[in-house]
Amino acid sequence: MTARPARPRRLGLLTDVGGGPSQGSRRPYPYAVGDRIAGDLTVIGHLAAGRLGHLYQVWSAREWCAFTCKILTPSLRGDRRAVAALRREARILRQVDHPNLIRAFGEGEHDDLPYLLMEYIEGPSIFDLLERRPQRRVGVADAVRVAIHVGAGLYHLHRRGYLHLDLKPANLLLRGAVPVLTDFDAARRIRPGRRPRERLGTAPYMAPEQVLRAPLSPATDVYGLAAVLYELLTGRWPYEAVYVGEEPREGEEKRYPQLGYDPPPPPSTYNPEIGPALDALILRCLSRDPEARPASMHSVLLSLMEALDAPSALWPEGVAIERRRTPREAAWAETPAPALDAPAGGLAAVPAAPDALRSGRDAVRPGPPLADLTPDAQPSAPDAPGHANVA
Repeated sequence: MTARPARPRRLGLLTDVGGGPSQGSRRPYPYAVGDRIAGDLTVIGHLAAGRLGHLYQVWSAREWCAFTCKILTPSLRGDRRAVAALRREARILRQVDHPNLIRAFGEGEHDDLPYLLMEYIEGPSIFDLLERRPQRRVGVADAVRVAIHVGAGLYHLHRRGYLHLDLKPANLLLRGAVPVLTDFDAARRIRPGRRPRERLGTAPYMAPEQVLRAPLSPATDVYGLAAVLYELLTGRWPYEAVYVGEEPREGEEKRYPQLGYDPPPPPSTYNPEIGPALDALILRCLSRDPEARPASMHSVLLSLMEALDAPSALWPEGVAIERRRTPREAAWAETPAPALDAPAGGLAAVPAAPDALRSGRDAVRPGPPLADLTPDAQPSAPDAPGHANVA
């Protein structure tokens, strides 16, 4: 029996994402266009300045193609922790291989500075896409699609034994229209029961256990993914009212409102296109207590897949998708999330929402587009030009 030709499914965002690389940082770069790195690599563009180093677009004379080169900033030369962090990022990327994770192509040293060579993705980033969109948000179907792609990359990362810990729109680049997760310098190995030595992540997207330096688990990345999805759907951070001064908080809760016991407003408060089941899933993933969240990205992905109706689904109508509630293989992701140590008064968990969007799900229509953000700055008011990422 022969099958009639079928058009491949479009896997990325349904709306026009535009094109072109992101605007590079305006801070000075140690290497100018035309400078050589390690002999083989010629700087042809400036991409970004990060916590540990600078990112350059480079041309490889050996491979006859462009790469992204992340090289330690010269001011950190000899800083053992910074050097170790960049080498750890290279080591992690060598161990992963997934379409939604940035791919590494080598590493080396130049002027006593370690560097990492990665694929060059023109973008834009989800951050840039948000800035171009009315109401600072994307349509519901596209927001769910972004979360599915990023969640798939995270599920692969968790099965390799690592957490990302710095999910935010600026770390998601579009290859074509498909999101790719980048920037692994905060990533750490999953070590159940062990407390991290430092706070890792970007404030509005950090799970409470990251702020408290409590033990981390795959549920920590579940929180980060839900915070990004919340923003894609609403144009707001989950606790934006605190950051812009609309809702007063005291002490550390001014900077980290997720430490409080009140859940964020349901996303449907700001976007009536969001159905009750998707609303409940996001709030469950944003629970203060990691034990109240889905422990594995697997169940989150199943729920998100069921949130797409036929026109916007990632698979053709009538084709069965993976539906088993238990993953096919045992994984780090199945390790139960550690509960937070409760401060005085105990831990008030957000009431658990339904685990999945089941057969009577709210079908998601491919709605209108997206929002507005910027890295490494203090949060801006809603009417300000830009929505800063708070480190």
